[in-house]
Amino acid sequence: MSNIKCVKEIGEFQTYDLEVNHPDHQFYLSNGILTSNSHSTLYSMTSYKTAYLKAHFPIEFLMANLMAEIKSNSPDAKGNIEKIKKELRSHKVKIMPPDLNKSQLVYTIEDGNKLVTGLDAIKFVGEDAIKDIIEKRPFKDFFDFMTRISSKTVRSNNIQALAACGALDSFGISRKLIFLYCSDYRKKLNIWLKKHNPNIDQFIYPFPNEAAWTLPESYALEQYYLGESFVCRPAVAYGDFFKDDHVTVSYIKKTKEKSNISSIKGIVRGFFEFPVKKETSKYYGMRMIKAVIEDKNGEQCSLTIFPDRWKVVQERIQQISKKAIFDVGIALHFSGNSNNYEDNMGIIIDQLFNIALSPALPADLKAKKVNLKDAKLKSSNKEVVEKPKNQQEMQDQIEDDLYDEGLIDLDPEID
Repeated sequence: MSNIKCVKEIGEFQTYDLEVNHPDHQFYLSNGILTSNSHSTLYSMTSYKTAYLKAHFPIEFLMANLMAEIKSNSPDAKGNIEKIKKELRSHKVKIMPPDLNKSQLVYTIEDGNKLVTGLDAIKFVGEDAIKDIIEKRPFKDFFDFMTRISSKTVRSNNIQALAACGALDSFGISRKLIFLYCSDYRKKLNIWLKKHNPNIDQFIYPFPNEAAWTLPESYALEQYYLGESFVCRPAVAYGDFFKDDHVTVSYIKKTKEKSNISSIKGIVRGFFEFPVKKETSKYYGMRMIKAVIEDKNGEQCSLTIFPDRWKVVQERIQQISKKAIFDVGIALHFSGNSNNYEDNMGIIIDQLFNIALSPALPADLKAKKVNLKDAKLKSSNKEVVEKPKNQQEMQDQIEDDLYDEGLIDLDPEID
């Protein structure tokens, strides 16, 4: 979008009236430009009102734009979201991760300077599930949460998404255990609820003693489910890649235009590829890249790859790793020259030295279950002596055992 540099009065001139006898109710000037008085008036008023709101209520204005972009299907939406969040940070607003007991449906401002991520920002968590959660919270622990939410609206994949992005961290159970065992937990809980009162009795699920996900794995899951990460900085998630000396975005922004920078590292956060349309350009018809890169501190700037460099960059990526492609999440080590574009200092790539692939998701994300009999034996280290059961208890036990052996499944609506 173009920026208005100044407004200058040039006097009164005759304009065209839209009330003309034309089949599509539009009037075209002789030079082909479409004129529309009603549209121009509306655009002027919209521009005036939005400029006023941005000047006097900047945080609220940016939040409204953020929510509009999140619901947009535009190919530019992801890049616009990053720009809006960047501007919010410039207003000293801290962006907070989603929290089951605090987050609303959409982004909300807390304490005047905290932007709490809405639950609808989480992939695979729909409005029906969010509505059920908000109506029934607060939840004091995971048992309370699993007992009171509806299994028909808050399904296992919703719970996995909430756990993976940290929204259930307040329960004190590792994200990995909730993610892998929530479906089994729910099935065993439903069997238990047939013969127990949750307000009196305590349900004990023997979560296995498994190591939590590593920081890079948690980072990858947050990127997958949220499109951003709160658990750690890129410098941690990408291992040794960012450890040696290199230039960061804050340095680039202080340089003069066309300054040579010999060592830069950044993660591609968004990009688009397009052909050069300027007919007088030597690159006319050739494809180039406009991207956004993020440094180890979370700061961002633009990255330009002209057509002659774009081909070299792709070839270099293939030399380093046959499986790698230029995509969101790839980290680049390169040299280049600073470039002022639309009053923002960015970088034009020259040579690509090395890459690092985006942190991988955990290898095993398949749902698991525990065998209650084995868990009891392990905890007691001796054979369990069971008391005689009545007919209902025996039926429940048989059902539980058959489920543990994988011979039956419960109501498919639950999962």
